[in-house]
Amino acid sequence: MNTLRGVSAAFSKIAALLSAGVSLTACAATDLPPAPADPAAPVTQVETRYADVAAKAEELVAQPGIAGIGIGVIEKGELVWTGYFGQQGPGIPVTEETMFNTASVAKTVITETVLRLVDQGRVSLDEPIAAHYRHPDLSADPRYNKLTPRLLLSHQSGLLNWPYMYDDGKLAFINDPGSGEIDYSGAGIRILARFLEAKFGKSYPELVEDVLFEPLGVSDMAVARTAELEGRVPHPRTPDGQDHQPFLRSEGGSIIEVGDWSAADNLFASVEGYAGFLTALMSEKGAHDPAVAAERQSLQSTSDTAPGYVCVMPPEECPDPIGFGIGWQVFGEPDRTILYHGGNDFGEHAHAYFAPRTGDGLVLFINGGNAWIGALNLMERIDPDLLMAKHYRTLLTKMREEEAAAAEAETND
Repeated sequence: MNTLRGVSAAFSKIAALLSAGVSLTACAATDLPPAPADPAAPVTQVETRYADVAAKAEELVAQPGIAGIGIGVIEKGELVWTGYFGQQGPGIPVTEETMFNTASVAKTVITETVLRLVDQGRVSLDEPIAAHYRHPDLSADPRYNKLTPRLLLSHQSGLLNWPYMYDDGKLAFINDPGSGEIDYSGAGIRILARFLEAKFGKSYPELVEDVLFEPLGVSDMAVARTAELEGRVPHPRTPDGQDHQPFLRSEGGSIIEVGDWSAADNLFASVEGYAGFLTALMSEKGAHDPAVAAERQSLQSTSDTAPGYVCVMPPEECPDPIGFGIGWQVFGEPDRTILYHGGNDFGEHAHAYFAPRTGDGLVLFINGGNAWIGALNLMERIDPDLLMAKHYRTLLTKMREEEAAAAEAETND
């Protein structure tokens, strides 16, 4: 680990983005995005408008910690531009066929599966998880009876992210569920998936296919490892520039076997496949009942202390609100609400968002676990008005400055 260990530790708390620590030194953060493109530019000029994005992506994949990048830009509910850069693996270019491991972006799939079930009257956001599934580590605690799909999807479970974060490796409540405070928890999402399986008597992958993917016409997305993914999944690239075996869970960890799945991690998707998912959500085919759609983007939980949910810009420049709705992180902007989710593992990095009112959206998948600043550089070029990007840029800069000051003070002592 480098000298920015403190920053990496802090960023593990920005849980909508990161499920592992990050390094901030490999990608320069000093370059500024270009002036906004003319919004009236005709579609025939799309390639010209995104030429600077492509040039930046080529620059990024030349760095050791980033092997490949796939980008999809959505405007007015349509995919208007895609770009593919670098390598899926040694000697294998990233293409439209590449199925990126998108890490925690997997949580958006269980979110939309639950919301469709709510639309159909088959699940309530507020029904007790305990009525169908009892987690062995938690069921003896009376607070387990408070857990609902709403609380798990808005990360109000009161649980840490993963069992390994507990000294004994067993889940336990660190806060009361439903406090309104974000305790980002992949373990909570796994509990929700087990609840769905128990309630409907189907495996989670079967439910996703039946309830979500097939009705929306989604392809090139997979919640489990399948034989069809062979040769299409990138080799994870670590910050030291090393490529690792596809389907590796963590550096030095186990392999995701055929049939393995997680509702909280390791969604495999092509750029066009996930972009098709987002455009379907914004189409009539994916529309929810207005009350359900309002729930999805209404603020359910936030935090006054966790990095990522506290704006460090002047109040008039901050997204409002910032926090979690149902399964998506919510960033309020003057004329749109951004619904966002990110993912970061040891060798993968991903961002996805859409704005239901305006039809804007972005898919940004990166084969490299050291890519947060590089991803910001791309987002700022694609959408210079995105307050979410300005928020994270300011937060990153502040944290870098604080880390540098702490390091200097330690040297002087």
